[in-house]
Amino acid sequence: MMKTFTWILIGAVAAYLVFGGLAELFEEKLPPRSEKRLSKIAAEINRSVPAMIDNETELTVVEGHEGMLIYKYRLVPYSVSQLDHQKFAAGAKQKVAQGACNAPETREDFLKQGVTLRYSYFDKNKQHIATVDVTPADCGF
Repeated sequence: MMKTFTWILIGAVAAYLVFGGLAELFEEKLPPRSEKRLSKIAAEINRSVPAMIDNETELTVVEGHEGMLIYKYRLVPYSVSQLDHQKFAAGAKQKVAQGACNAPETREDFLKQGVTLRYSYFDKNKQHIATVDVTPADCGF
């Protein structure tokens, strides 16, 4: 399961890298935390979803809100009853925070700009499992 978290983060970073330069293409300079900017980034990523991150995890949609970028994942082989929500959330928080804080793209372009990264996980039937936020404070900003 921890390997899955690593691949989830890598997938999110890869998606951002593919579309990360898009902000420069926008004619108006948008505030880093603005819903408009984050929604545009999400819309570009969403052109490539759903996408399997690994053999268990599917990125289903990304949403941009004021001050927050939300990644929604579906854990394909699992039902909500098979997982311990608190244990899952704790493990996910540690892995995604470490990855997001250490990845230059997410650290510089989002977290240092005051944007929270939210990772929401759902089971194979789209039932909510857990949501984990990585905030600038998690990275010491």
